[in-house]
Amino acid sequence: MNSFWLHRDDIYEQGLSVGFKVFSAGHLLWLIGIALFGWLTGRFYRCLDERGKDTMRKACALTIIFLEYAKIIVLGLFGVNMREFVPLHLCSAAGLAALIYALWPGMKLLGQIYSYAFVTSALLAVVFPSTTMYPWWNFYCLHTFIIHGLLIAFFVWMFMSGEVIPTYKGLLQSTVFSVLFAIPIYLIDSVFHVNYMFIGTRSDVGILTALWDNIVPKYGRPVYVLVLILIMFAAGNVMYGIYCLFGKLRRGRK
Repeated sequence: MNSFWLHRDDIYEQGLSVGFKVFSAGHLLWLIGIALFGWLTGRFYRCLDERGKDTMRKACALTIIFLEYAKIIVLGLFGVNMREFVPLHLCSAAGLAALIYALWPGMKLLGQIYSYAFVTSALLAVVFPSTTMYPWWNFYCLHTFIIHGLLIAFFVWMFMSGEVIPTYKGLLQSTVFSVLFAIPIYLIDSVFHVNYMFIGTRSDVGILTALWDNIVPKYGRPVYVLVLILIMFAAGNVMYGIYCLFGKLRRGRK
């Protein structure tokens, strides 16, 4: 099979070693590229009139949705077990949230949830990618970095333009949302033995693998999920600090 379409199942079955290491040169280039893309397009977005911003928001959101479902179609064409790839991850929900916000940009609560739950999960997905077993020039690897890069950029535009101003209340609301979102996913994972939101089984993501190995055998899966929620809350506090810092810098320039 062409390495571009090579799937994880084939890699494991054939015992291939074609992946990359976290924070290797290629990975760092992706991270730098995503950061530059978000910043440059954010500056461009900020200069547009409302009609231009509306068009750019909708184009980005529709591209995210298209890429997500294009992946599902490709998986189906190659006979991959589709049960594992139903869009029930937090970042899949982020794509739908981006589309809803693009259509109704006045939804303040959704903007707050995106500021913490969705953008944090997208950032973690590119910093600690679940595609390290793939070669760089591979559909699934490219898909992961591109779609999460767009999810991040979408928020950067809202933040740089002042359309979304993250608050600490928003962090608390996002934490409640994440818990409520995780409850049915936890039950789905338990019943169908899948791994949506990476809380069902041991995953291939290095940091999550380490947490699973150190928590689940001793304390069980509920404690593992609780630890992940606490990590997300801690990451949200870091994000809040960053937002406050950028807010002060922005006010200082005025």
